[in-house]
Formats: sequence, C-alpha cells, structure tokens
Amino acid sequence: MKPLKKEILYLASKSARRREILKSLRIPFRVVASGYRERMDSRLSARELVLRHAEGKARRAVVSKRVRFVLGADTIVWCQGRALGKPKTYREAFRMLSRLSGRWHEVYTGVAFWDRARNRMRLVSVKTRVLFSKLSAEAIRQYMQKVYPLDKAGAYAIQESPKAVRRIQGSYTNVVGLPAEWVGRVWKKFRQPV
Repeated sequence: MKPLKKEILYLASKSARRREILKSLRIPFRVVASGYRERMDSRLSARELVLRHAEGKARRAVVSKRVRFVLGADTIVWCQGRALGKPKTYREAFRMLSRLSGRWHEVYTGVAFWDRARNRMRLVSVKTRVLFSKLSAEAIRQYMQKVYPLDKAGAYAIQESPKAVRRIQGSYTNVVGLPAEWVGRVWKKFRQPV
C-alpha cells in the first residue's frame, strides 16, 4: 500500500480569503470540494453551529484515501441572538447590514483539523467582537456596490472595506474567515511523522 500524502493540507473550502490566509502562513495546500451542506439550526449556539459545519466539511471532503490532513472551516456573524450566514439576495444583505449598523456583534469561526492517519480531529471555535460603523441606508447601498455581499457571512468583508468596521476585539484573521494563529500552531504540531 502506498504511504499517505503527508506534506499537503487539503482545504475543504472554496473561500478565496481562507486560501490567502494559508498562503500567508506558507502552508502547502490544495483546495478540494466537500459534500457537506450547511444548514442553519436555531437550537444551536453560534459555537456549536460553526463547529458542526467545520467538522462536516472536513469529514465530507472529496479526497483520496492517501490524503492525511484535511481542514474544514465555517464562519458566521452573530448579532442580537441571531446567526447571520451568507445572504441569498441583495435584499437580505441589506437587512443584515442594517442590523449590524452601529452595533457590536460577534464573528465565530469553527475550524476542524483532521489528521486521517492518526484518526485525530482537532476542533476549535474562535470568537472576535466587532463594532460596525453606523451606516445610513444610502451608505449601505453604496457599500453593496463596492463589495459583493452574497458570498460573505453577515454580508460584509473587513478586508475589503475596513471603514465599515470601527473596532475589533480579538483575531482579525478570524473575521476574515480563518484564525491564522491557531491554524499555524496546529499545523506545526500535527505535521509529525506517523
């Protein structure tokens, strides 16, 4: 039997932002599809929801049996007791941005790091508090013309329009979509020979 492919991390996410973070960490990776489908569940806390989605994406990643490392991740915005995922329409994006306007909210990212050779799964959820700028209806419409909101949790991207955010408490890269500090540490620790 051929040995497991040990040197590459397989990212079960199509997020361009997560790819950029992995590149900045100099982690060799490949992007793969996942058969997992995200479903909102109001019975779950934000932390439980992102962890469920991250683990599901990792376990349903479309990879060969020889692949050793798989990473799944999910990010949601939590505001006033509600999870804000990716809006499906511009109208929904407008409502999300109106809800966030001038308010503190939390951004949760769940990460699942799966070492298939050892059958070990490391799960973490990271929370960052964010204070959104106060935006008028017209400012929200202008924002949506500059930043495509439909592929972003909460309809915004801190890296594309930093003026929309007044303050953050916690990890910046977590708001972007992947807590770089944690991923870097786990990659170094797990990348040991079997």
